[in-house]
Amino acid sequence: MQIQFINHASVKLITAQTRITSDPWYFGAAFNNGWDLISSPAESMEWGSDATHFWLSHEHPDHFSVGFFKSTPNRGARVLFQKTADQRVASFLRSQGFAVDEIPEGESFEVAPGETMRIGRDGFYDSWNLFRADGRVILNINDCELKSERDLLRLRAEVGPIDVLLTQFSYAAWKGGKANKPLRELAAREKLATVRQQIACLQPKYVIPFASFVYFSHVENFYLNDSINQASDAADVIDSAGSIPIVMKPGDVWSVGAPWDNGDAIAFWRNAVASIEALPRHVVTKPVLLPELISHCERYQQKVFKKNAKWLIRLASMIPGLSAFRPLIIRLTDIDKTVRFSFFETLREAPHGLQADAEMSSESLDFIFLNEFGYDTLSVNGRFEASSEGFARMTKNFAVGSLNALGMSLNLSLVANADVILLLVRKLASFRKRMESASASPQ
Repeated sequence: MQIQFINHASVKLITAQTRITSDPWYFGAAFNNGWDLISSPAESMEWGSDATHFWLSHEHPDHFSVGFFKSTPNRGARVLFQKTADQRVASFLRSQGFAVDEIPEGESFEVAPGETMRIGRDGFYDSWNLFRADGRVILNINDCELKSERDLLRLRAEVGPIDVLLTQFSYAAWKGGKANKPLRELAAREKLATVRQQIACLQPKYVIPFASFVYFSHVENFYLNDSINQASDAADVIDSAGSIPIVMKPGDVWSVGAPWDNGDAIAFWRNAVASIEALPRHVVTKPVLLPELISHCERYQQKVFKKNAKWLIRLASMIPGLSAFRPLIIRLTDIDKTVRFSFFETLREAPHGLQADAEMSSESLDFIFLNEFGYDTLSVNGRFEASSEGFARMTKNFAVGSLNALGMSLNLSLVANADVILLLVRKLASFRKRMESASASPQ
């Protein structure tokens, strides 16, 4: 078996029978002009398209690139994806002429005679895959948040011994505002500590660090690049943890189990990261003026109340200590206005001098109003400024869209999915604690 690294989270597993390309994203910005690839060779499309199968881990645009599936000439490859209730990804792919195999969680799907893939869900929508072929076992956990000893040991018991682990090695979302570099430094260290914990529990022979070859590419979030991990940092941790690091650059092909020299790839990525300062940055090209924002906000409110129980949202807003669905004060930096958002009133300018909960461009707020996944995108691309309290207040308002995008709604039936709400609450509480702790640490 061979593994070809193509870019970011995309690799190709190659056997005599199959070529499985994972998470193909090779061009264009992601997350509302918030991310771009550090390096994007022209050959990437050719490398990635030469496949019998495509596998998608989840819907984030750095893993599921709509542009790739609209432009690849290979409509004969089958797409492997986790079985979901909403069918959105599968329906889109079928509309583009692809055959889709939806794999139920925990089942081994035969990709070819003697070759199987197993998918496991993680968190809200992510998934990992376990590929068995030619006597080798490859576990791709991309950016699944598998980091606790309990969860990793449970996974180890489920999948057994593995030869190769592919895992993310740097942070990939908002980690505090411009002044909170200590939080980003902490996040970078924690990501490497997660890799070490994964190795300790899963005991892979080899580890390929990947899914971290992007840069924050907008003028509003460019500062987030200041503490990202290098591929060499990941290699050092992997080696010290007892596994063999396999660092690869675009186009590299490794025969699993063969000796590998990391030198060229480490030098390539060191130079690529050093060039980030000179790479292009996106800007807001068309501010959204207040009348249009008001109109889009009204449609957003109507859509939310169509999918969710309005009485339950209002009740949640009245519960002391919960602080959900309370009015938000948002400073719109590009149009020099401060607005008050509430689900129960028209968007309007806030009284002069009122302290803002968050700052962002009108484009980013409008993106939330126009897309259910809008707030999820904002929390990843980091195109905003907020305190820990402001971030919590935003999340307790706009996360309802993320919930709806998962096919769930705020109503009495949500009791059946209470684990999702608890997961969101735990993640928010954990992030706020880390953010406040990092802010309080000596500079």
